[in-house]
Amino acid sequence: MSSTDPLRRVPTRSNLPFALVGNLLLAVSSVGASHQSIQLQQELVNLHSYYAFPASSIRDRRRERFGRLACRWREDTQWLSSATEIAVHPAYQAIIGMGPEALPLILEDLRHNSGHWYWALKAISNEDPVPPRDRGAIKRMKAAWLRWGEQKGIVVT
Repeated sequence: MSSTDPLRRVPTRSNLPFALVGNLLLAVSSVGASHQSIQLQQELVNLHSYYAFPASSIRDRRRERFGRLACRWREDTQWLSSATEIAVHPAYQAIIGMGPEALPLILEDLRHNSGHWYWALKAISNEDPVPPRDRGAIKRMKAAWLRWGEQKGIVVT
């Protein structure tokens, strides 16, 4: 389901009949179940799990994972001077592996903590808004990436 779907919700009085019918169907279908009823059972389980947690909890889990990885990356690389060694650290690579969903988190972290996020930003976005003359100038690189994030609607000032 897309991220534009309404917030997920726990069964309440207004949607409780749906949950009860789903549970009843699960109980009935487990006794001599046909192929279609097994498929329907799985769909109901998936639907229930989708609505069981708010969408924000998924974003919070991503944020928590990012925070743990970023903290480990910083601790392990704080004394390194090689940009390559910093960027190939397993936690940094795991953040890159999070894909586009990591972009707002990286840009937010860049805004508040600075850091060498430029390799990850370029790898995930496949873009580089930093003009060649500004490469190596950390403050201008940071400004260019934050501007890029604002233009793309990824971060809000």
